Amino acid sequence: TDTAAIVPLILESSRHLHAVGLEQDRALADRLEPFCARAFFSAEELPASERLGLSEHRVAKNEIPGRIAQRYRITAELLARLNRDYDERRLQIGQELRVLDLAAGELWVEVHKSSFRLALWHMLRDEEGRDVPLLLACLPVGLGASDSPTPSGETAVEKRVRDPEWTDPVSGRVFAPKDPGNVLGGYWMALAPEGIGKQGIGFHGYTGAAPADWIEKPASNGCVRLLQADIDRLFHTALEGTRVVLR
Repeated sequence: TDTAAIVPLILESSRHLHAVGLEQDRALADRLEPFCARAFFSAEELPASERLGLSEHRVAKNEIPGRIAQRYRITAELLARLNRDYDERRLQIGQELRVLDLAAGELWVEVHKSSFRLALWHMLRDEEGRDVPLLLACLPVGLGASDSPTPSGETAVEKRVRDPEWTDPVSGRVFAPKDPGNVLGGYWMALAPEGIGKQGIGFHGYTGAAPADWIEKPASNGCVRLLQADIDRLFHTALEGTRVVLR
């Protein structure tokens, strides 16, 4: 695909998917996903990327990565993905950093259980004041088994933890961070129980079995499992307070 065509493709396809619903055209969402990954989560600079909410931030005196990231409602780690040769220890006054601005307009997550897909959406406001829906990612997921289904409802990301400990729900054994027996893959995004009627539900990676054994299948204790590269993207964009809809 011609790089100049990628931004218009994302804009038009996102508009269509938001209007008809991702479930109605999942094939399009899956085809769009690699282009979204390039546009929103890599250092590749695409023509007209400012139309997707990507912009340049000029580093000011005494600014640190965490403060810059907070301004745009992303994480400092995402800055490294968006900028080639990025070194947080060597920021200079006047240096230009490429950022994904999620501070303006709503960001939300939709989990479509029937199709085993997680969609990350951002509603951008364009220069003319119009709302522009953007699909930032469409990710395959694993869901709850038949005897412990993933709940439905509307909630929010309550807490994000990197390298969390994990308690085996069957044995009750607690596995420390980075323990080989800890299957969370180094990521835990807890969902508030209000709205879904169940505690202990969240998004996480999964290293307890080969992806073919659980991705796009009902196999978890109710949580939403993602591939390692995908949970990393979600972790650094869907911060605390992000709305989550499971249906």
